[in-house]
Amino acid sequence: MKRRILTVDDQKLSCDHLRQILEPEGYEVEAAYDGATALEMLRDKVFHLVVTDLKMPDMSGFELLSTIRDRRVPVGVVVVTAYGDTSEALQTMKAGADDFLRKPCDAEHLRLVVERTLKRRHLFDELAQLRNQLRGTYSFHTMVSQSPKMRRIFDMIQHVGQVDSTVLIQGETGTGKELVAQALHAVNTRRKGKFVALNCAVLNDSLLESELFGHERGAFTGAEKRKIGRFEKADGGTLLLDEIGDISQAMQVKLLRVLQTGTLERVGGVEPIKVDVRIVAASHKRLEDEVKARRFRPDLYYRLKVVSIDMPPLRERKEDIPLLAMHFVEKHASAASPITEIDWAAMQALLNHQWPGNIRELENAVKAAVAMAEGSVLHRDLLPETIAPRVSPAAGGGPNLIDIDERLPHLIEDLVGQVEREYFQRVLSEYHGNVARCARHSGLSRRSVTQKLQKYGLERQSFKKPKFE
Repeated sequence: MKRRILTVDDQKLSCDHLRQILEPEGYEVEAAYDGATALEMLRDKVFHLVVTDLKMPDMSGFELLSTIRDRRVPVGVVVVTAYGDTSEALQTMKAGADDFLRKPCDAEHLRLVVERTLKRRHLFDELAQLRNQLRGTYSFHTMVSQSPKMRRIFDMIQHVGQVDSTVLIQGETGTGKELVAQALHAVNTRRKGKFVALNCAVLNDSLLESELFGHERGAFTGAEKRKIGRFEKADGGTLLLDEIGDISQAMQVKLLRVLQTGTLERVGGVEPIKVDVRIVAASHKRLEDEVKARRFRPDLYYRLKVVSIDMPPLRERKEDIPLLAMHFVEKHASAASPITEIDWAAMQALLNHQWPGNIRELENAVKAAVAMAEGSVLHRDLLPETIAPRVSPAAGGGPNLIDIDERLPHLIEDLVGQVEREYFQRVLSEYHGNVARCARHSGLSRRSVTQKLQKYGLERQSFKKPKFE
């Protein structure tokens, strides 16, 4: 399908100029000479991009942009401004414009901006499709994924969830182990019973024993009444023992006894209590390594590992990042923070980050960005600096970051190097490591670009676009 572009300008000559540049590139170009007409055309036809002048009578380009975004028309918008209107154009970027051009439009630069914007909008189209599938193809209980690794885990949950086998879930912190445990409970006949979770790592032995098994009145100082433990609360349901790898050897012995006999005694009690509980254990530690190091009992390990599920870290399922990011945008958006889109630069930052905190870190980053957003688009500068590093000092960090004790030539060389490295990082992200396109964009030769990448240790392969499918 040809990409259709709508030019909006009260000067017919300007629209004709844009048409002459863009039609030979294979685009279908139509014109509107005022904002109201442009909105009518957007209602009646599908356009992929709007190129609008900023200064127009009756309805300005800013008003046109605001209306397009308020109506959630799925179209890219590039604003054209005169040289003196740069600050105003930057405001339009915050309001949801994809890019802006200065008059008079340079033909080569116009082609680059249009191509870049349409690529970005293609990502938005993919995200829109993913958003529509969040509750369909890619959703499983409270989880979403299109990763083959996670789809296999979903299949395993569906299969082993039907039986009462003990399950051991292992994986890094933040990978969603508790969500898997909840899904195992939901697909089991025990779903009519309670799902009870306990983080074993945050309690010392005496508190952990009381939490797990309960205690009788007077069992110890402060025990003023009987307490029902987590095992009894989960009777007929599922008990998640989170961070099981952090419990002491003494507690491992007591837990093993309950798993073997199906009975427990409250602290301070003498009567055995029968419990029927499906156990799911989770650990960020590799329990087989803990067994080898003699920190974890092998008999308890094999009792827990009837079925084993290994959760992949987010860095090994990067195709899920756009899907998860949109899922968290929808989850945390509100009337006060009506985010509907993630811009290209922000998505690139999310895709390039290694996510040591995994899905939990991603959700927290998106949640914070949504809370701070003013418009409908999640921009890169809303993300934490650890995920989206800010522009170098030379590009706006302020004079306080300049070391006046440094020799000026050395300082200039250092600051120029910071700017060049930041520049090529962003251009590489924009063109997914394509050196020829980076050279075309920057106005340098391919050889010069290659030398710059070598100088700053930038590997173009690391900027290749991850496959969403």
